[in-house]
Amino acid sequence: MMTIAQTKAGALETLDVEASEKATRDALVDRYFELQPQMQRRFSAGVHRELREELHSVTVHQLSVLMHLRAHSVTMRELAKELDVGESAATAVVERLVRQGLVVRHDDPADRRLVRLSLSDTGESLVTKLHETACRKTATLLAALSDDQLAQLIAIMETLEAASSTNETTVVPKSAPQGTSEEEHSR
Repeated sequence: MMTIAQTKAGALETLDVEASEKATRDALVDRYFELQPQMQRRFSAGVHRELREELHSVTVHQLSVLMHLRAHSVTMRELAKELDVGESAATAVVERLVRQGLVVRHDDPADRRLVRLSLSDTGESLVTKLHETACRKTATLLAALSDDQLAQLIAIMETLEAASSTNETTVVPKSAPQGTSEEEHSR
């Protein structure tokens, strides 16, 4: 039978282990937050360097609009919702893109009261070049990883995407020991 002192010692040891695991996890999260923006800046700078002439007057916000319009036409309201901005902010960005000849407005055939936005031929060409350059830069960056590492990275990103799309705040990593509950693991 365990004595009270042994029980307290075991509990303290468990708390020390949990505190150490939390400190390790916190350090890893901090390191992720340091690396992620650096990687994004380097990647974006490489793409912008390669497409400097085509992108000289296109802002990051405008690129975001162009990428949203790549697959389909949308209304201003739909675009604002997709970008999570107000309609006035979306309108200001779209106005500049229309003046630059990258976006066109046209009537919605199903509802003449609506105006749809889509890429112009010039906008389509720019987005295609941007996509091709981004794919090439990504392939160059990912060449530093083995196929196994790349598969792991993709699996991790898919896990994070699934967690964010379902608004889950607690995710137990697949490497968590069996029998560990989410509550125990998230401490």
